[in-house]
Amino acid sequence: MSSRHEEIQSVIARLESFKLDPRYAGNTDMLYAIDENLLFLKAIQSLPRYFAWLVGRARHIDGMRLKELTDFPVPEWDVAMHSRLMEIERNKRIKLGAPLREKILHYILNQESNQQNSQKTLKPLTIVNLGAGGMEVDRQVGECLLEKGYQGQVIFIGIDKSSTTHAIAKNNLKSFGDKVTLLEIDNLTEEKLADVKKNQKGIVYILSKNDIFTLEKSFSSNCFDMVYNSLFMHHLDPAQRGRILEIMKKIAKKVLIYEGYRTWKVIIPQTIVAWNYPIFLSATVFSNIRFNTKKEVQSAAKKKGNVSFYGGTGHYLLEYI
Repeated sequence: MSSRHEEIQSVIARLESFKLDPRYAGNTDMLYAIDENLLFLKAIQSLPRYFAWLVGRARHIDGMRLKELTDFPVPEWDVAMHSRLMEIERNKRIKLGAPLREKILHYILNQESNQQNSQKTLKPLTIVNLGAGGMEVDRQVGECLLEKGYQGQVIFIGIDKSSTTHAIAKNNLKSFGDKVTLLEIDNLTEEKLADVKKNQKGIVYILSKNDIFTLEKSFSSNCFDMVYNSLFMHHLDPAQRGRILEIMKKIAKKVLIYEGYRTWKVIIPQTIVAWNYPIFLSATVFSNIRFNTKKEVQSAAKKKGNVSFYGGTGHYLLEYI
């Protein structure tokens, strides 16, 4: 039995057990999500069954009721998905996350240019990542800043409630060694942030577990220079998305959303990249089903900001103005 087959069977068994779990047994939406995950996992045991699922089932799934495996409290599923996602984000040919990384980097370096031209000391910059996961984009930005010899202070704050993803991010950032400062502050406040600015230098990473829905209670208006999220909004329901956007625009001077839009054109290349990683494949395909359509994104962007689409990966970058 192949390791891939064993992994699929293990996930199926765990999902079947969730049907009897009191947390899910009485919740029709959760049971619907579990059943759809089970149908998908059984389909990906062979390519013919998978393509039959794509043609016959995928288009009829209710994305608003769908859950990905990482939405369930199983640490090993988080590790499997994020580990492969970070590998893809590092792939220079695929360029997943590259538009977001370049936008953040340009923002930081543009600040440096403006301040140098006016002969001012570089001010500290705070960049906040909501639903931070493994913080691979933040790591890449920090790496570029070090390579360029950036002299200012940049504080990257990764906010994620999951202890598992904190461990993943911490391990991911270890590659810097002593070139950066890494802090874990479960409940970050404006006062604690001021203390970090005062006592730390250079590039600083802070891992936090703050409740993202109450951030405006801990931080004043425009406290941060930039706040963003990456491949995160589709995990929230419409009301939560609206609430998070309100908070982001209140606490930061600049807001970025990097997310996918629903398109079947990328399913085949995504399947090729993810086939040997069932949990990552599930996240990739189910995310696509949960995404808004390109037309819906364009409609929202007309009211909120500038949007750029990246058809090669099926993603977009929305910049609020």
